[in-house]
Parts: sequence; C-alpha cells; structure tokens
Amino acid sequence: MAYVLVMGGLALSVSFTLGWVLWRAVRWAWGLVAGPPTPRRAATPRPRARKAPRQAAPKPAARPAPKPPAKPTSREPWALTCWLARRHSAMPLASLALLLYGLTRLVEFGMTQRPLSPPAGYHSLVNALGWAAAALLALAILNLMARWRCRER
Repeated sequence: MAYVLVMGGLALSVSFTLGWVLWRAVRWAWGLVAGPPTPRRAATPRPRARKAPRQAAPKPAARPAPKPPAKPTSREPWALTCWLARRHSAMPLASLALLLYGLTRLVEFGMTQRPLSPPAGYHSLVNALGWAAAALLALAILNLMARWRCRER
C-alpha cells in the first residue's frame, strides 16, 4: 500500500512538472507567434517652472580643484544574461525537484530497511532525480545572479 502511495505521489509530481513545462512552452510559442508585447505608457512628468538665472559676480581665478578618481564603468550585461533574468520558473522547479529528491531518498531508505528488495529501476530513478535537482538548482542560482546583474536596467 505504501509503495502505491509513494509511486502515485511521484507520478503526480512528475506529471505536474511536465504539465508546467508544457504550459510554459505553449506560452513561449504563443509569444513568438503573437509578436513582441506593446510597451506600456509611462507617466509623463509635469513640467516645472523655470527660475530666472542669477547674475554671478566675477570671482578671482582660483586653482582648479583636484579631479576625483575615475569610477570604473560597468559594462552592459550580455543578451544571454538579460534573457536568463527574465525567466522566473527556475527557482520553483528547483524547489520541486529538491523536494521530490528528498522524498524519494527517504522512501529509498525505508525500502532498504524492509526484507523485500525495492523495484529494479528505483535506485537509478533516485540518482537521475538527484542529478536533475542539482542541475535545476544550478540554473536557479544562475537565474538569481542574472537578475542581480540586470537589476539596474
């Protein structure tokens, strides 16, 4: 009974993840077909009243002030970095994969403690899920770093 519940939960989680990926792919494809979104209008600031310029009294020539040290100029982020910063699905997918991996590792430990042996491909499934969770976590970290890099834009 526990095996059916665990495998049913795993199948439900995998189908949810695949459905999410399919939904995101359909939205992406629809965005390509529909064209780029129209930009929203920004609120236009009100014009301010100008003050009349003052007549400055002539000052005696003074020594020029020392120049401040030059600030290092930051380069524009790459297009790949900006593209990655716009993707917001990496962290939820990584969280889901890590949760699934933790649960399957717990079930694997429980299966090794009983006298019956686990199904043949279960250990390879747990290993593959672990590698997928690690890859998604790395992608989520890259996504956060890209968002941080493109936050000024």
